[in-house]
Amino acid sequence: MDALAFLTSTQGRLAPRPFALGVLALWLAGIATQWLLSGEVMYRAGMWPFIATQAALIWIWLLLHVRRLRDAGQGPASAIGVAIVYALAVGLLIMLVAFFTNPSGGGMSSGNEAGDAAAATLLVLFLFAIVFKPDFGVFTTILKGLILIAFLPGLVSLLFSVRTGLRKRVP
Repeated sequence: MDALAFLTSTQGRLAPRPFALGVLALWLAGIATQWLLSGEVMYRAGMWPFIATQAALIWIWLLLHVRRLRDAGQGPASAIGVAIVYALAVGLLIMLVAFFTNPSGGGMSSGNEAGDAAAATLLVLFLFAIVFKPDFGVFTTILKGLILIAFLPGLVSLLFSVRTGLRKRVP
C-alpha cells in the first residue's frame, strides 16, 4: 500500500502488533503537539498549527482503529464515535486556550512571559489544590466533576485503543 493510500483510505486490515506501535507513536506525537500551544508558537502562528496537527492526528487515529476493527471482524462505528467525542474535546480545548490567550478578551496573555508563566503555574497549583483537597464541599465537588469530564475523552480513547488492540484476529 503506498503512502498516500495509507493516509487517506480506511480500507485494509491491521494486525495487533503494527496497530500497537502505530497507536504508541500517535500518542507520543499527540503529547508533543502540546508544544504548539507554547507562547512563542502562539504569538507567531496562532492556533492554526495546533488545530491542523490535531486534525491530522485524529484522522490517523481513526484510520488505525477502523483497520484494526476490520481485522477483528468488527464495524467502524465505535471508532467513529470515539473520534467525534475526542474531536469535540479538542474543540473545547481550543476555545479555552483562545479565551485565555486573547489579549483583548481579558485573558492571561499580557506580553509579559514571566507573568504569564507565573499565572499558568498558579492556575495549575490551584487545580491540584482543588483535586486533592479532602473537603468535599459543593464547589469542590462540582469542580472535580468538571475536571473529570475534561479528561474523560482522552481516557476513553486510550481505553478504546487498548481494547481494540487486544481483540482477536479473524481469518
